[in-house]
Amino acid sequence: MSGLGHLLEREGFATVLIGLVPQHVQAMKPPRALLVPFELGRPLGEPGNPEAQRAVLSSALQLLDQPGPGPIVESFVAASVTKGVGSTPVEETWACPVSFPAVADEGLSARVQQEISLLMPWFERSVEQRKHTATGVSGMTIEEVATWLTLLLESSESASTSAEQPLAMTFKLAIEDLKAFYLEAATAQPGGSATDLSSWFWRQTAGGEFIWSLREVLKGFEGDEQLRIYAAFTSVPEAEVQRRKQLSIE
Repeated sequence: MSGLGHLLEREGFATVLIGLVPQHVQAMKPPRALLVPFELGRPLGEPGNPEAQRAVLSSALQLLDQPGPGPIVESFVAASVTKGVGSTPVEETWACPVSFPAVADEGLSARVQQEISLLMPWFERSVEQRKHTATGVSGMTIEEVATWLTLLLESSESASTSAEQPLAMTFKLAIEDLKAFYLEAATAQPGGSATDLSSWFWRQTAGGEFIWSLREVLKGFEGDEQLRIYAAFTSVPEAEVQRRKQLSIE
């Protein structure tokens, strides 16, 4: 899209790009770009929040007032937008349907397996309600996903994969399966926004901590460049990466 932006600009059309991965935008240097702190696949933020989505679009369109050729890159600061009916705000509270016991002596992998076991009834209920699931793309059961990722965390060379699928792709799909399992289980309890679910997963579960640990270990892995890229740039949302950086500074 950055290349297309340059092409259109040369033909006299002003362009603006909404970017989710800062490293990509910085490398491609589009004429104008708005960096947003949302998850991949959601450049306008959480679904069902048109006020916030309009704020993103408004910020992006304002960049068109700046002359080219650029690159002009600005960051969007997500603001809290109150949902309501008419002028009366509606406050919704959400809680995960499962309370995870604090287990200080268990390792991270064991805690993930425990969470999977506790969430399984809620995941099955969610699938029954929705009539579909986004899990299964790795070709493994969710228990097998957790076991395989544990092997990858402990020794990336010991985590075997099929000859038809590269290690990096298996990692990417396994991560997607694990995240989808947790989030689908959590949606069995209605009322939570995408922001609620994301905050819960990354900040309150062993599953989120597990993926973060994988990212930290594998982002410096030199044996597989694609695996390193997936770990560094797609395993954890950029907003969560920036949040942890800010907390470490403070």
